[in-house]
Amino acid sequence: MFKKLVPVNSSTHKDLKLKRAPNYNFAKNVHVAPLLAHEFPQASSSFPIIFHKNDEKGEFHPLALLGLKKEENLIIQDGRWTATYVPAAIRRYPFAAASVNGDDDNMVVCLDEEAEMFNKDDGDALFNEDGSESKIIEQVKEFMNSFLEREASSRAFVKYIAEKDLLVPRTVGYTKSDGERVNIGSFFAFDEEKFNQLSDEEFLEMRKRGYLAVCYAILTSMQQMDNLFRLQQQAAA
Repeated sequence: MFKKLVPVNSSTHKDLKLKRAPNYNFAKNVHVAPLLAHEFPQASSSFPIIFHKNDEKGEFHPLALLGLKKEENLIIQDGRWTATYVPAAIRRYPFAAASVNGDDDNMVVCLDEEAEMFNKDDGDALFNEDGSESKIIEQVKEFMNSFLEREASSRAFVKYIAEKDLLVPRTVGYTKSDGERVNIGSFFAFDEEKFNQLSDEEFLEMRKRGYLAVCYAILTSMQQMDNLFRLQQQAAA
């Protein structure tokens, strides 16, 4: 989705204007999108919530599964976002936050210089004539600050369920009309069986932490896998 992400600069981008895209085609090649835990309840009615493991760091990252093939977003039809929920990671485009020299405590707002939403003639200016930030940049910063604050809580939740061994590897695929099994990819899923086997003390701890609703949302979201299979069949027809 991002092609050329650079820090927002009042000198380089002083004449830049933002004109919101008329559709979601900018994300048509995005088959997975980052999700934060607070998004799970709303996202669960739109697409499966899965997890990717960073083997280098041993960390898990929650994702919205938007397609069953790499670079194919089944949720977008003729430029329209057909699901009821749009992940914050998609809504924030063409902006993003990036760490400075790998320091997560020092973040800057960045933009995709090659995004079709930017031009110098039409739209809302990123900077005022005196070089100060316009309302657009102020709103983006507010959105990013909120996103980063919730990201910390989301990481804590994912770390907790990973330590409880509630994330297990899964392979997604489908069976063709001739009986041949086609495996599409692998990911980590929330283990309902292990979740139900938690002790009363562990279950109570999760309730106190406010994690139960989030866990149930993950389980509910997997019902949307059938919808992705249906959309995949329609796309292949």
